[in-house]
Amino acid sequence: MPQLAVFLIKNLAVGALIGLAVACWLLATGAIGGHLRSGIDAYLAVGMVAYSMASTFALGFLATALLFSK
Repeated sequence: MPQLAVFLIKNLAVGALIGLAVACWLLATGAIGGHLRSGIDAYLAVGMVAYSMASTFALGFLATALLFSK
C-alpha cells in the first residue's frame, strides 16, 4: 500500500478514536447525557453525537498531521 494511503488511514483512525473517546466522556459525565431522554430515541441521538465527534476529530487530526508533516 502506498505511504500516503497508510498515512491518511492511520491519522483518520487515530482522530476518530479520539473523537469517540471525547463523545463517550461527554455522554458518561452527563454534560450531554443529562439532556437526552431515556427510551428508543436516545440511541439515535447518541449515534449522531458519536458520529459527529468522530468525523470532526478525524478530519482535524488529519489536517494537523498534514500541516506538521515535512
